[in-house]
Amino acid sequence: MKAMYQLYPHQQNLVNQARDKFKQGKKSVLIQSPAGSGKSVMIAEIVRNAKGHVLFMVHRQELVNQIKETLINDDIDMKKVNVMTVGKIRNRLDKLPKPSLIITDESHHSLAKTYLKIYKFYKDVPRIGFTATPWRMNKKDSLDIVYEDMVEGKSVQWLIDNHYLAPYKYYSVNLANQDKLKASSTGDYTKQSMEDALGYNFFGDVVSTYQKIASGTQAILYAPSVKYSKKLAKQFKEAGINAVHADAKTPKRERNQIMSGFKSGKIKILCNIDLISEGFNAPDCETVIMCRPTKSLVLDIQQSMRSMRYKPNKQAIIIDHVANYKQHGMPNTEHQWSLKPRGNKQSNNVEVDEAITTCPDCFAVGRDKDFFEACDIHKDENGKPINGKVCFNCQNFIPNPIVEKSTKLKQNKDIELKDITNIRFVVTKDWRKAKSRKELYEIAKQKGYKPGWAFYKAKQLNL
Repeated sequence: MKAMYQLYPHQQNLVNQARDKFKQGKKSVLIQSPAGSGKSVMIAEIVRNAKGHVLFMVHRQELVNQIKETLINDDIDMKKVNVMTVGKIRNRLDKLPKPSLIITDESHHSLAKTYLKIYKFYKDVPRIGFTATPWRMNKKDSLDIVYEDMVEGKSVQWLIDNHYLAPYKYYSVNLANQDKLKASSTGDYTKQSMEDALGYNFFGDVVSTYQKIASGTQAILYAPSVKYSKKLAKQFKEAGINAVHADAKTPKRERNQIMSGFKSGKIKILCNIDLISEGFNAPDCETVIMCRPTKSLVLDIQQSMRSMRYKPNKQAIIIDHVANYKQHGMPNTEHQWSLKPRGNKQSNNVEVDEAITTCPDCFAVGRDKDFFEACDIHKDENGKPINGKVCFNCQNFIPNPIVEKSTKLKQNKDIELKDITNIRFVVTKDWRKAKSRKELYEIAKQKGYKPGWAFYKAKQLNL
């Protein structure tokens, strides 16, 4: 049987690392690889080479259909694999053939009761999990209950640099009143508080912003509720842009037609809540519009990166109307993944650690050194060269004296849109994982601690 898909070297290396873990005696391994990095083809490779019967499970029917399509296109013998949702497997445990391997996609869900019931039923069966985000909102949750070890794939930035993910432009214009956001028992914001935070005056701004910087592109829009998603779809239609709403309660046949219409390009804007977050593959989608505040790092990454599926010459656009980046960072922000619980003191907050410049003409925002180039072609009234910079976005000249540097993003009520693509974010690090005194001093600086704190902690870590 000849494979239709050929794994890239970094994908093959990740699969090989997982195999090595099993050779070392591990019975369960989690594979972490960023959204859009080709997990489906890696799964197909593992299924192809597995001995015996494989059970593949995931939580949504759309993802079942997608992996089936990949396996069939890769000429996999479908008699050797069951591809099913978790719910269907739970109801058929006594009827399904016993697998020799269990593969779980979107494995950050693996601590749910239904998953654990299946793993317990097949407690002697080896398992492999895939996820872009091994992270749970509940800090006490621990994925090491399900997986003994983890292997990590290439970073988002590496995948962009090597043309496996599309480069992106990130714009933020915050339309939400953050003070009105309230957390629910699940840890994320309540639907009502999200609606209250956005109010009813933002709909036109969402449409006009799309028309201003992403007009004509295919976009996925994430709304805080069904009511708001339908309202936004209506607003786009009234502006002459073909938009459709879909949610989990949309009839299956209608939902399939909508997905097909979006992938074919007939539908420009696909409005949803959390339906199109994990595993959805639409390489022609260029834009993501985020109108749904979230405390979940998993949800933020899965949604913000939906437009970054690679296609030659593609430039992804992310429009963040709720400033999720302030809490979770950018798609290429590096995170410290672990199977262990995060602990009460760990935080997922991110901080801007670079001097930034705001263009006074177009309001684009970026790192001083990355976004602007030195320029001395301009001269004052006496013919003396004026040193300055050229805005990457509008190409206007900015004399040096008006360049502002700060460690925090300056707020300006007149600014409608900010391009924050190249601001570098640093995830606050757990000091217990520091490997040198220098790292401890950097952590102290990020958190605003006195230098003596780092000296004391270094002693505790024997550094």
